[in-house]
Amino acid sequence: MKVAIFGRTIDKNSWPRLSELLELIGKDNSVQPVVYAPFFNYLKQISPSLDIKGASFFSGSSDLPEDTGLFLTLGGDGTFLSSVPLVRDKKIPVAGINFGRLGFLTTSKIESISALLRGEFKTERRPLLKMEYEGMPEDFYPYALNEFSIQRKGPAVLELEIKVDGAPIPRYMADGVLVASATGSTAYSMSAGGPIVMPGCRVLIIVPVAPHNLNIRPLVVSDTATIEVSFTTRYKDAVLAADNRTFSFPDGACAKFTSSPASLELVSSDNDFMQALSRKLYWGADWRNA
Repeated sequence: MKVAIFGRTIDKNSWPRLSELLELIGKDNSVQPVVYAPFFNYLKQISPSLDIKGASFFSGSSDLPEDTGLFLTLGGDGTFLSSVPLVRDKKIPVAGINFGRLGFLTTSKIESISALLRGEFKTERRPLLKMEYEGMPEDFYPYALNEFSIQRKGPAVLELEIKVDGAPIPRYMADGVLVASATGSTAYSMSAGGPIVMPGCRVLIIVPVAPHNLNIRPLVVSDTATIEVSFTTRYKDAVLAADNRTFSFPDGACAKFTSSPASLELVSSDNDFMQALSRKLYWGADWRNA
């Protein structure tokens, strides 16, 4: 089986775990490693003697083999999100091994790597969000797993106009707004005061970011809805982000956001959403529950 290995950076304290992982992959003769070339070059700068037995390389979505059986991301959730424009619609299962901090998407463990390499895992279909905007950069992948966000670039707030299936909600001023999926409800959306949603729920979440109103609240709508967002500001533009990828979004422009038929196949080994809430977010932490 071809196994893609993807990462960005690895903390020096995690090098022993990384070495253990690469050794386990190298020992499995049934595995053909396909390594993300920029990540390999980064590792070679730190450890010039590094060798990944039998490895071939890819540098983007175009040369990632279609018959890859497993895509491993090594890092935190940010690294996992960076895999979305690489995997795209290839239907390759993606497993995140956490070398970062919190990790709601990176739930697989090094101890389970042998089972993963044997194909012994389950996957969850996580729908992607889609953006439509005529002024988008040509090479920008218009899909996101967690959320799209529009945020102020200068010190002035944005005056936001939002429509849901053509029906406007009250205009408000804020630092920005985000449109999140159920998967993204535990990411930026939660930090901005949005609701926590079970991953299987078919909804979209509209969350204002630091609104200058006491009566503005997040809004949950059906995933069949079309959400249109435009804004005005005293400055020329704002920042539009798809997960962790950005470009400048000009004053007066309008973007449409929907749930896409496209999805990401998330490897769900070692994953329990309720346990993750308790363990990683300390939900219910109370000395009376000890």
